[in-house]
Amino acid sequence: MANIFNINSESIKDDNIKNDIDIQQTLGLNAAAAFNIVGSVAAEENALAALIQEEADKLSLLTGATLTFANFTNLTESITRTMKTVLLKNTVLEAKLTETLNYIDSENFTITPAFVDNLIAILGRIANEENALGNLIRALGNAVRLLAPGLTLAQLQSVDQIVISLMRVITEKNLVLLSKLRRLVRFIVNNSAAFPTPTTAQVAATIAAINSLITSIVVEENGLAVLIEGEAAKLNRAVALTTTAAGIPDLLAFNTTITSVIDIVVQKNMILEAKLEDILALLALGFTPAQLAVFAITLSNLQQSIANEEFALATLIGTEALKINAVAGITPSNIGNLVAVNDSATTLLESITLKNMILQQKNLEVINFILSL
Repeated sequence: MANIFNINSESIKDDNIKNDIDIQQTLGLNAAAAFNIVGSVAAEENALAALIQEEADKLSLLTGATLTFANFTNLTESITRTMKTVLLKNTVLEAKLTETLNYIDSENFTITPAFVDNLIAILGRIANEENALGNLIRALGNAVRLLAPGLTLAQLQSVDQIVISLMRVITEKNLVLLSKLRRLVRFIVNNSAAFPTPTTAQVAATIAAINSLITSIVVEENGLAVLIEGEAAKLNRAVALTTTAAGIPDLLAFNTTITSVIDIVVQKNMILEAKLEDILALLALGFTPAQLAVFAITLSNLQQSIANEEFALATLIGTEALKINAVAGITPSNIGNLVAVNDSATTLLESITLKNMILQQKNLEVINFILSL
């Protein structure tokens, strides 16, 4: 298995240092308690993942007759409030984990198999939370896509503000989870030589946890693709509602809110790209070729999710073209309107281009990993 778990008698060069550590532990520095705190963080993360998944499931139930503007607004605003509380809880857990790992580092506790189990558990629980967040984003995008054809322009604007509010909270939560993952990976990398030889169960659990982390990126990327499709559906509806010159300013204003949504999606993609880098750092710790081949299969699924996002972006860009054509048809000789509609499209394309660059970097990292096998 990976270096993460490997230890032998040579990993402790100085017996005197080892004796000092033993003395410190008997003087009250309770290693077991510190290790259990890490385990408690894993348990709480798992509970939060279940809660987020419940929120996603509730939003997914808004279909057919229950999918009205009022129902969507009320439920999504309620979910946003819940997610803000979850974010606060995650921030506390991130601080707890960081402080505990720093303490363990400073006291040089001997790493036990039980503590290794706790570390593996946190990797898996972070993946569970990310999966739930991806499902929530997907449910949000689906609801918006289905709701858009029946909305007024004012309602479209309102829905976008709701989407922006929820996506901001989700993105902030992703940042906290990334910080947690980054600290955990750094601890594992820095202490890999001191880990005990893993059991077969630990090897399997580690592979499963890392695969789950990769899969969670796939789930979130696919969720973002659906959200982008929802934005395209809203813009298409806004274009259909704009039939006179008087409606053009409102159409252009609505385009600005869509750009704001894409800007948040770009931030989200940046976090996912950083998450992928951390995962690849774990894969550099000495896995066997056969184990790396398993990870490569999961990473190839990530390429498909990147393609799904690109297709969604293509749909949004195509709808931008329809918008420009509609404005040109309504006021063909109004240079001010023509310039304004071009400017709005350019601003959105700038955000889309930045997103494309991040997706390209992510795809390149996957390709380089697969080619290195």
